[in-house]
Amino acid sequence: MIRPLRLLALFLLSALWAPATSAHEIAVVLSQQGGAYQAFTEALRTLGERGGHRIVHAGTPGEGLDQQLINRAALVVAAGSPALEAVLQGSRRPTVAVMIARNQFETIRQRNPEATVSAIVLDQPAERQLALVRTVLPDATRVGVLFGPATATLESALEGAAANTGVRLVGQRLTTANDLPQALERVLRSADVLIALPDPLVSSPTAARAILLGSYRYQRPVFAYSQAYVDAGALAAVFSTPADIAAELVAWLDGSTTPLRLPAVRAPRSFDIAINRQVARALNLDIGDETALLDALRAGERQ
Repeated sequence: MIRPLRLLALFLLSALWAPATSAHEIAVVLSQQGGAYQAFTEALRTLGERGGHRIVHAGTPGEGLDQQLINRAALVVAAGSPALEAVLQGSRRPTVAVMIARNQFETIRQRNPEATVSAIVLDQPAERQLALVRTVLPDATRVGVLFGPATATLESALEGAAANTGVRLVGQRLTTANDLPQALERVLRSADVLIALPDPLVSSPTAARAILLGSYRYQRPVFAYSQAYVDAGALAAVFSTPADIAAELVAWLDGSTTPLRLPAVRAPRSFDIAINRQVARALNLDIGDETALLDALRAGERQ
């Protein structure tokens, strides 16, 4: 369930970002029912219908897609990579993918070069990830990162953000899972903290376990990309919730005209953080109040 006060705040933010100029019918395709996808749909319906948009469920890959609804809609919203693949196989309607990593989206878009498609991705901007590190641990100056094949293109963005933030990036590239032990050890020996990226090569359960065990052995905190990773043992994470993503989509819709012009691929402007206090105590780290940390991050982005 989405917290009512947070959903109200997101609605107010979306209303402030852009005045409504045209209402649209939106066909939503989910990768599967339930979980985060259902949370996104509920938030989208609540926020979107307040702005006059009509939100209709157009199926899942498992239960089948309602092509009549899809063909009638001004916009198709595909939640997750299976939903996006299913939509693009049977339709060329303007489509926005959500609840998807950037590398997944780019792979699917390359296979469908004629598709009119964009995305609001789960990946957090490099500047935001590094700002979290500096806000939580101001004395950290060397930030370790493991780059797999799917995230190698992010290295230059992180290097640029690191230079602007006043930290040094300590990166290691991996080409196979067998590279992880040595690359992880080299990074943990040289860095103050480790940023975990959502690369399939380093984010599998086995790889995540190795990263967390190594971080404890070297007493190096891990900064991650999801609440689940923090629950598993990372010190902190910055991420956007399904409600954040829905608010970003509605903010764009409220400022759009007919015919729709899709937004550029981007991360949501709204985000949240999580802190594992047990890990902080185990690493003997004094971490500030979570609300104050989040406020500081948001204030930094408004500057």
